[in-house]
Amino acid sequence: MKRNESFSARLSWRLLLFISIIFLVAITTVSWFSYRTMTAEATRSAEYLRDGAILEIEKTLDKVELSVKDVLWLVDENMDNKDYFYHITKQVVRSNPDVIGSAIAFIPSYYDGEYYFSPYSYKDEQSGEILSKQLGNVDYDYFCMDWFQIPQLKGEPAWSEPYYDEGGANRLMTTYSYPIKDSEGKVIAVMTADIALDWLDGIISEIKPYASSQVFLVSRCGSYINLGYGKHLQGETVFSVGGLYFQKDNPYFEMSKALVDGETGSRIYKNKGESSFAVFGPVSNGWKIAITCNLREVLKSTTKMQTRLFFIGIIGLILLFALCYLTIRKMTRPLVDFSESARSIAGGNFNTELPVIKENDEIGRLRDSFDNMQKSLTHYIEDLKQTTAANERFESELNIANHIQMAMLSHKFPDDGRFGIHAMVSPAREVGGDLYDFFIKDGHLLYFTVGDVSGKGIPASMFMAITKSAFRFIAGMGYKPHEIANKINNAICDGNETGMFVTMFVGCIDLDNGSFTYCNAGHNPIIVNGEYLKVLPNIAVGLFESFPYRLQQMQLEKGSVIVLYTDGVTEAEKEDKRQYGEALLLETVHRHQDGNPETMSNAIFDSVKEFAEGNEQNDDITIMTINLK
Repeated sequence: MKRNESFSARLSWRLLLFISIIFLVAITTVSWFSYRTMTAEATRSAEYLRDGAILEIEKTLDKVELSVKDVLWLVDENMDNKDYFYHITKQVVRSNPDVIGSAIAFIPSYYDGEYYFSPYSYKDEQSGEILSKQLGNVDYDYFCMDWFQIPQLKGEPAWSEPYYDEGGANRLMTTYSYPIKDSEGKVIAVMTADIALDWLDGIISEIKPYASSQVFLVSRCGSYINLGYGKHLQGETVFSVGGLYFQKDNPYFEMSKALVDGETGSRIYKNKGESSFAVFGPVSNGWKIAITCNLREVLKSTTKMQTRLFFIGIIGLILLFALCYLTIRKMTRPLVDFSESARSIAGGNFNTELPVIKENDEIGRLRDSFDNMQKSLTHYIEDLKQTTAANERFESELNIANHIQMAMLSHKFPDDGRFGIHAMVSPAREVGGDLYDFFIKDGHLLYFTVGDVSGKGIPASMFMAITKSAFRFIAGMGYKPHEIANKINNAICDGNETGMFVTMFVGCIDLDNGSFTYCNAGHNPIIVNGEYLKVLPNIAVGLFESFPYRLQQMQLEKGSVIVLYTDGVTEAEKEDKRQYGEALLLETVHRHQDGNPETMSNAIFDSVKEFAEGNEQNDDITIMTINLK
């Protein structure tokens, strides 16, 4: 039903639509550049904070390393005075407030009679007093500790992974270890300085670009080591948390890998459905720091600005529409009278007087055109009568062509106890391009085919007749299905200047043993025993001469059901353009699997028509059903 809408309103609406598109493009462009600018600015700000935090952490670590290196000469000079080692370790703890413990751990039995020997001094957490003790024993086998093994094996200083030192300082800590070597270069002891991780909270708490921002410090292996609000992550790695809270294909994993690999950079990723970004970088001892920010919070101010701009634009568009409508309505007022005259002429009153249009503009020229139209209508009606008579003769000839075409297709379906078969064609026009054929050769070979010619109407019907005749002639000579497709293809390609082609499925069933050979030439996949048959990707016949069509074979059992069809079935459409589709076809076949071939064919056809809900058939429909008994 046509909308009762004036020309001025339609023109105003279209003008409004055009301006609205420009407005939306402008808003989108501004939003995009705002997003890029705000994100880049937030990233730079977070990077400054990251770099500052790295400097603070490295400054503390450097002091710890220096406190150990400063006393190494005392160790070398007092190797014969074991008790002096307690004085050295106390000096390390006393000289650096960040150090909570220091040890000189010797290799097993370095001093005769003492398997464990590790003078250790530490700062008591309650009193602040520096105490000493012998660290190694059966319950605390420091030879197995990373802080002892790594520098001993590598022969160079190292920071350990964070650990809880039970039997030592009894706190979460990390240890700087320096190998002490004899004159031959053999590691005889490891001197350490322990620092608790509590001091990290002070550095991390100062990093807060946004209210929801979070800062994470991870070890060399990717384990979380910061405290405070990150305590719930203690013992987790960036990858284990990712597996819990992030989808597997999320860029979070790329960011986590880059973080653990020690890269410096930034990434955008999804965090529980919301976009976030992270900046990260390495610390000199192998740790890595990452700062995360929620993009929604970053873009909060620009989002408010865009919302206001959007509402201002909407108000402007409404005012513009009103102005355009009033202006255009005034300019097109003469068309109202002119439309009444045109309506009278359309009703058959060709002598209706047209209104006088004084302006020599488009409307004036339109009036002159209608005047000429009035004069030519009489001649046109006479010509129309002659044309109608010619069309009626043409339709009569098409009906005859339809009867001839349908007569070419077999309508007698044998049922000799070994198999049953039924086929049907419903052309979209008076004549169509779909075809089917079947016959029995040598008493036991059932040859059959279903095809679909490109295009519709008379050209397709002629091509269909040629293809069907070629199939009957070539298959009758006993060729295999792929040879039949090859010979039909060569015959059609010869002199095919129109570029038409045919999709075909050619099959042959040996009714004695159930052997099924077939060749699919670009046709829809057929259904065998309720499943779509997988076929080799051969092309349609008529496209390229001498194409090497390939043969396929399978074994059919008694009770097997084969359904062949053309794309007029699966591509049948409702008014909303939704198609019938392969899934609904398969469902229909399953519902009628136990019926005879005619029941199956009719059920599929009825299902397609019911789905289309009376919508005009846009392609030929062909269905063939075969069952083995």
